[in-house]
Amino acid sequence: MFDLIPNEPRQVAGNGWEYQHTDISDLSLYADRCRITKAPVAAFVSEPDPDNPDTLWETPRDLPGFSALVNAATGDVLPTRPVADSYKLVPHDDLFAMQSRQLADSVLPTDNVKVVDRLYDGGLRAHRTVMFDDLDATIGNDGDRVMCRMDVFNSVDMSWAFQIFSGAYRDLCRNTLVFGGSKAYHQKRKHTRNLSPEALVGKATMGLEFWENDRDSMEAMRSTPLTRDRFADVLAATICRKPGMDNLEGHGHPVNERLLGYLLHRYDEEVSELGRTQWAAFNALTHWSTHLDTEWTTDDGKTYQTGRSGAKPHMVERKRQNDVRTVLESDAWLGVAA
Repeated sequence: MFDLIPNEPRQVAGNGWEYQHTDISDLSLYADRCRITKAPVAAFVSEPDPDNPDTLWETPRDLPGFSALVNAATGDVLPTRPVADSYKLVPHDDLFAMQSRQLADSVLPTDNVKVVDRLYDGGLRAHRTVMFDDLDATIGNDGDRVMCRMDVFNSVDMSWAFQIFSGAYRDLCRNTLVFGGSKAYHQKRKHTRNLSPEALVGKATMGLEFWENDRDSMEAMRSTPLTRDRFADVLAATICRKPGMDNLEGHGHPVNERLLGYLLHRYDEEVSELGRTQWAAFNALTHWSTHLDTEWTTDDGKTYQTGRSGAKPHMVERKRQNDVRTVLESDAWLGVAA
């Protein structure tokens, strides 16, 4: 269990570090202790000397498709197995710098926060907690006031999946059990090509923004069941519907199948932690509207881009946000909770 314990920057057991402070932009622990990069891997192969068969030479050969991990802050090669090219390395310093920027750009109150940065096992794993002293919530029917927070777990060696929590809770276990409160958002993702930490941090931030500004709407969506087929019907009637005449058979309308497939893919990703709810569908829609050129791979191995080459990002974002707003105001969407 991970509890907030006030402390000065200090080294902890297991070759780890912990630092508590009050500035979301303070990334000094990672800058000073843990900046992870990839490095080529070579294997030494024994080969006989052509002029003296009884003598063996140790010849280095590159190991294609794999990399070692180096801590550029210390110069150490990390004691872990090489990572494959298919593994999406998310360095801790880059991750938390991105989170800091997103929080600073949000409407969340970031002037009065407590931050705990933790490194484990020489930097192989990291955990950052941000607690918002000016943002709390009542949990349950007993008037229990809990401070809202965000927790991010990350690893660089395949030992932990990327995982993010946001909501009103006191402490948590990394095995996804949350105690003494409630989650606004929670996702857990393996480090594959489809991993988008920017999107997950953005939605965790959005979850807390909803908690502060429109919690009733968020709670209503969280408690409203929405199956995959029903969500597909909503999409087919709104954002994925192609303009024009009905099908010749008269049984529905032509749809943008690629967009429909992507939004259902995003829904499936959200469902693993948010359940088959309208909240999962809402997060799928907002992911699409705010991440304009995402690459994604289908179950049968086909890779697509959600954006078009040469498109102007600000124009695409504006159109997508309007499209999502149209969905949320449609009879098909509103009828889910009816």
